[in-house]
Amino acid sequence: MQGLPLLDELMANAWRPAVVETSGGWRYRWADGVTRRANSALALGTSGSVGELVARADAFYGKRGAPTLIQVTTASAPPSLATYLQERGYRSTARTLVEAAATGDVVDQTRPSEIEIEITEAPTDEWFNTYWSVEAKRGRSESDKAVCRAVLLAPGLPTAFAAARRGSEVLGVGQLVIERGWGGVQCMVTDPSHRRRGVARAILGGLAEEAFRRELEHMYLAVLADNDAATSLYASSGFEVVHEYSYFAAQTD
Repeated sequence: MQGLPLLDELMANAWRPAVVETSGGWRYRWADGVTRRANSALALGTSGSVGELVARADAFYGKRGAPTLIQVTTASAPPSLATYLQERGYRSTARTLVEAAATGDVVDQTRPSEIEIEITEAPTDEWFNTYWSVEAKRGRSESDKAVCRAVLLAPGLPTAFAAARRGSEVLGVGQLVIERGWGGVQCMVTDPSHRRRGVARAILGGLAEEAFRRELEHMYLAVLADNDAATSLYASSGFEVVHEYSYFAAQTD
């Protein structure tokens, strides 16, 4: 597959912050600093002056007391943007792979599993507590927790939440966000005490089964390029890299 600009838009819609301003096709996003994706300017398309759009980003984040962060994708961003930012001292961080697969292939590659998968339309307390137990280790606050559950996990699109269970114990979780015939996989988390036991593969399989049930032909996801365990899982489950993105961060004194 070649780069798919549509996926950049779908990913943005699947993790939608409370504040989104647009200009020249770009999206300027803010969610009180909770996650990079929800607090960065997404460079979509080539409309308008790159210099003016970057200056708007500086003003948008400066108003909120935050350094400028710009998500630059190889499928959607103006070709000159990365060079423009580097020449002005922005640093590229968090290289991320965007991957896609045929839903049927993922279903086939993730069978069989003996782990029970529960699917719900909203995050249960058990689902969220499992997800947040991992996020909290990144230094998240109680206010971050509220933003994540009330805003980011409720994008206003059809959504399915998968929980891998053993009796009353939740071993790991994942989310599927549905838009325009695609199923977006995100929020994949395995409890540290249950890693390397097939939990993530079972969750991915459960989400693929749900996508197949909803007649979605394709799935997509984003994974940090240096996450060897995750990239290996997705490659063996039928996913292929279609393009990538990085976050360009303004350097502060």
